[in-house]
Amino acid sequence: MPHTRSRPKTEEKFQNAILKLIADEGCGSLGINSVAQVAGADKVLIYRYFGNFKGLLQRVAESRKWLPTADEVMQSLPSSQLDSLSLLREIDRIIQHHIRSDASTHQLVRWRRTKVCPICEQFTDEWRALWQAIPSLLSEGLSSVQRALWAQACSLLSLTVEAELCGEAVKQESLAGIANLLEAAELDVDVESRAQTRVEELRLPTNLL
Repeated sequence: MPHTRSRPKTEEKFQNAILKLIADEGCGSLGINSVAQVAGADKVLIYRYFGNFKGLLQRVAESRKWLPTADEVMQSLPSSQLDSLSLLREIDRIIQHHIRSDASTHQLVRWRRTKVCPICEQFTDEWRALWQAIPSLLSEGLSSVQRALWAQACSLLSLTVEAELCGEAVKQESLAGIANLLEAAELDVDVESRAQTRVEELRLPTNLL
């Protein structure tokens, strides 16, 4: 009986091969020949099923969510009341745990700034959306100073999370300083004028690593 090829199964093999190569070697290992070899299928089928290699990469990019949403992060936070620094550290833990639990996602953190491909672009879009949404949720209903402080804190946290996921040691002093301002602004309305000055003076550090 002649062998019949299952297109859905072959497409899945190619997509799984992409994920395996990224997980094992990073995005620099992606190429039509290496993907076909890992998939155990003829590379001609990539053109037939996906149009071209970029079409395959685009399919993989859109096949899953690479990061949790801001709502999912908020729902994962402890129910107990946390101070600002503890809250930021808990967000750090949740996001890092999600990323580290999947090797291909973890590799995308390392490659998203250096490799131009649909998967890296999709990951970066989700990364930006996540870090824009988190401070909005954290500062909902708060004063303009507190909103600005949460935006500063989350911008800094996104940099430190990325650095830690890339295996770099990170100094935490700047994050702790912003957290202290958040606590002060929450406890004492009069401190907001002083906090506003500090917000205007704050600049995200360039020497995090």
